[in-house]
Amino acid sequence: MTEFALIVPVFMLIVVGMLVFGRLLFYWLETNHVANETARWAVVDRNPTGEATLQLSARKRATNEFEDNAAVCIDYPGTSFETVKPGDPVRVRVQVPVSFIKFFGFGVTIKGSSTMRLERIADTVDPIRPIGDPSQNIRTCS
Repeated sequence: MTEFALIVPVFMLIVVGMLVFGRLLFYWLETNHVANETARWAVVDRNPTGEATLQLSARKRATNEFEDNAAVCIDYPGTSFETVKPGDPVRVRVQVPVSFIKFFGFGVTIKGSSTMRLERIADTVDPIRPIGDPSQNIRTCS
């Protein structure tokens, strides 16, 4: 009984640590997946879900936990949105705050990012501007 009482706290700490690590790994994979998928839709200038913006589409394609807290930002490094043309880079960043212990407010922000080259600008939407308008970003990304 004494040995069991000594081992249980250590064993529980290891189990809880594995669960927290698994959750953080899932969030990291999910943020990178959403960033990659959104960047791909941005470079081909399509909005697959019919939402008002590509940023809202990105949040809808993620898990329910992401939908409420995710920040989705699209920008065009090295150029402005008004002068973007095929071949320019498109960067999508996704950030989600994750709280370990809600009572103490201890947590981290999981970040995912993807950069691709703009392939085309759709003729049916606006022949001058692509869909990923930075003014439609959800929250701010650092």
